[in-house]
Amino acid sequence: MSITQPITQQTKTDSLEDSWIKAAQKDLKAFEKLYDKHYEAIFRYAYQRMDSKEDAADVTSQVFIKAMTNIKKYKFMGFKFSSWLYRIAKSETYQFLKNQSKSPTLNVQTEYLEQLSEEIDVPVSIGNQDLINALSELEDNEIELIEMRFFEQRSFKEIAEILELTENNAKVKTHRVIKKMQKLNN
Repeated sequence: MSITQPITQQTKTDSLEDSWIKAAQKDLKAFEKLYDKHYEAIFRYAYQRMDSKEDAADVTSQVFIKAMTNIKKYKFMGFKFSSWLYRIAKSETYQFLKNQSKSPTLNVQTEYLEQLSEEIDVPVSIGNQDLINALSELEDNEIELIEMRFFEQRSFKEIAEILELTENNAKVKTHRVIKKMQKLNN
């Protein structure tokens, strides 16, 4: 007796993207569909960490050049193709900032600060500026976890794929950063 899973929209999307990847591995002209699908998200990822749209566009270009150059080496390793792109984007973003002697920027939207404030159990009366001050006390890798979880609304699974961690480790590290922020706000 065999059990089959129903075909979901996600499964269809994944198999379509898999076909695009295989086509791009044979002919780089086919990479255009992958570029079109992921450009906006990768640009937002880079821009979220920079002050300049031009710099983010430059980094995004480098990400896709590197992805095209290495597409033949790409193999499914249990995580989405987009996670592979995000890993490249992370590397290229921080390399760019290092080369330009710039620090990463944290672009924060008010509604996400409120959610973070609730998560770390900070009274609303403390205010967003105190929360921003606490964020500025964190290490870059800690900010990255908070950024992905609260400002980019990523699941722990996605965070784990991008940072090459286990899902449980991503949860634990994020929880530790939240505890640190709670101490900074007391």
